[in-house]
Amino acid sequence: MAIAMRFTLAVAAVALLSAVCPCAASADAVWGTGLCFPATDPAFEGYWEYCYHIEWDTTEYGGYGLSHSTIYLALAECVCACDEGYFEHRIPAGVGIGEDECDLVYYSEFDCEGNPHFPLPGPTMKFEPEEGDCEPGPVGWMHVCYYSLFPPSDYGIYEDHLGIKFGEIVALGDLEGVLPYCECDPNPTEQGSWGMVKALFR
Repeated sequence: MAIAMRFTLAVAAVALLSAVCPCAASADAVWGTGLCFPATDPAFEGYWEYCYHIEWDTTEYGGYGLSHSTIYLALAECVCACDEGYFEHRIPAGVGIGEDECDLVYYSEFDCEGNPHFPLPGPTMKFEPEEGDCEPGPVGWMHVCYYSLFPPSDYGIYEDHLGIKFGEIVALGDLEGVLPYCECDPNPTEQGSWGMVKALFR
């Protein structure tokens, strides 16, 4: 119940809207949309909250269940993107539906160097399901979020900025919406820490 309540606003907002293996699926295997708004969690005052709705369908490519999904943040040329404090995680990052309509929980992982399973360089945010009896199927969706001090980019369609891995196959797809825009602050760690300190006294 608590998880469902935490994600109600994020889900409603989003609803508006070369690889390790040589095998690659068509872009129509994955697609997604995303929005951004000021974080409402007092622990992340001053941050932006980025939330995405990601869907996939691998039935034409072997029908393997999803391993993980990755968002390319388009920050390869951003000198401060990997500095401490610019990205933080929601715990859990999101929810989804697994095989047989079971409920899934997802966690996020920021990778400064990029995801080795996909060809695009630069920082990425990866979303993996919590291990357990419920697993993602060949068709599914997830609602996932993370925090960043970077403001949102202009709304647009970002070609091949969304990736999934399923079995030994990878696929890239388009992401419609916003991504973080590089805007370096001289003291990102202090800004994030101060918001968390203030939250303790509320």
